[in-house]
Amino acid sequence: MLDSGGPLNSFTQHRPNILATLKWMAGADSLQGLRPNNEDRFLIDPGLSCFVVADGMGGHEAGEEASLLALRTIHKSLQNQTTNQAGQSILAQGLDQANQAILSAGQAFGHRRMGTTIVILAKVGVTWWIANLGDSEAWLFRKGKKIILSHAHNMAAELVRQKAMAPKEAAHSPLKHRLVRYLGSYELKEPNCFYSDIRPFQPKPGDALLLGTDGLMDHINDAQIRALLGKGLDPQTMVQELTREALQQGSPDNVTGLLVQFF
Repeated sequence: MLDSGGPLNSFTQHRPNILATLKWMAGADSLQGLRPNNEDRFLIDPGLSCFVVADGMGGHEAGEEASLLALRTIHKSLQNQTTNQAGQSILAQGLDQANQAILSAGQAFGHRRMGTTIVILAKVGVTWWIANLGDSEAWLFRKGKKIILSHAHNMAAELVRQKAMAPKEAAHSPLKHRLVRYLGSYELKEPNCFYSDIRPFQPKPGDALLLGTDGLMDHINDAQIRALLGKGLDPQTMVQELTREALQQGSPDNVTGLLVQFF
């Protein structure tokens, strides 16, 4: 299911994937919030076991087009995968194609700057993969503990890695919103540029994986998510609760989340 910004802004996959030993259920929700339009997009493809969240940049139309282009291009790359291709190679190729598509679209918009963040969970063959660029994140909840599976690609995080800024300072720094990697970048010129953004992931029964844009992840906390997980709700109900809580707690942005539960 591809959310293309129409009247449908939420989706749930209640039917477990019975073709795999490890089963899953997923739900997603996207709210416009205080913004004049919604530049976020999400994708759930049950057949491919593919889940994507994107947060477009560039303002009305440009941001919407960038996030939608990214989802469609990566989805097509996964649909066209061949059995002799490695999962990391397939995703790197898809990210590269999405990057080039967004750059071309920007030129068609009159050389307008367009871009999008992206976070992906996808199964290729027997291996699950996590990929991300920008500040859309992937949080794993396993046995009550939160594990961040995504890499933050912003200036504040870069300074933390260089030991030039403390993590607590980075969490509230305006540099947190200055991205250093994203789709729509002229600096990313070939598939090899994306290999470091793609990592294998081995889900276990009981895992819950939340993919979300910064409009969601910056305005919810671990305790809220654990409380919902403890209620035994379905993923759709939980993710809708989270998006609404993010808005109630002051998120000024579009708010999008996608929750996958494994069992």
